[in-house]
Amino acid sequence: MLLEIENVFGGYGNGDILKGISCSADYGDVLCLLGPNGCGKTTLFRMILGSLPVSNGKIKIAGKNISDFTTKTLANMIAYIPQYHSPVFAYTVLDMVIMGRASHFSAFETPKEPDQEAAFAALEKVNALPLANRKYTSLSGGQRQLVLIARAICQSAKIFIMDEPAANLDYANHQLLMEVISGLATQGYCIIMSTHSPEHPFSVGNKVLLMKSGKVMGFGSPKEIITSEALQSVYDIEMDVITTYDRYGRERTICLPVNSSAKTF
Repeated sequence: MLLEIENVFGGYGNGDILKGISCSADYGDVLCLLGPNGCGKTTLFRMILGSLPVSNGKIKIAGKNISDFTTKTLANMIAYIPQYHSPVFAYTVLDMVIMGRASHFSAFETPKEPDQEAAFAALEKVNALPLANRKYTSLSGGQRQLVLIARAICQSAKIFIMDEPAANLDYANHQLLMEVISGLATQGYCIIMSTHSPEHPFSVGNKVLLMKSGKVMGFGSPKEIITSEALQSVYDIEMDVITTYDRYGRERTICLPVNSSAKTF
């Protein structure tokens, strides 16, 4: 198993936010973290990335505890793709993607031709090669997400941590991004993504971690875990989970609120 999270506890010094989180993901998996705001998704991401210590339990990559990895080695294995990124300088898209090679350089090295070739190849993988010479700051939100994914590919990491990747995207770019994520999984990348859409685990994921108040409410396949009862327990709102079929006969699952009696405000 590529990534194993075993009974993890931890937080920010004022008590544990995560309380016994266990899950796993392998090459080709898309693991969706689903739960309300404040349930611990970002805290878990920070622990996987090594920026926040685990107070109890273990996080292992390829059977080895992440605390045994150097920062540079961990950066070669895990790439973080933020929800939104706005640089100070107007770098070209190509330069932004080449920055993904930074963990492979020594302190005084500069990118070489193979690094540039890797950046072009990464942009081609996400169908963003025509953007190579554009200024990153001139791109739309959807285009920026593609570039950040290309940067992660260029980093040569096999685990991608994606923080609500579809947030703030229009519907067309949202669909395009989901297709890219599915494609990366078929190429063997391990995708860990947080989401507020209970439909994402059905459309792009094969595993889901359902969380509430720092605890696991369910972990497994979307069909097993995401039920009307489970969603109501997590979100305090009645929901229906409905299976239907699109015009091509493909099974689709949608999650609909039954009423608007949410108790989160």
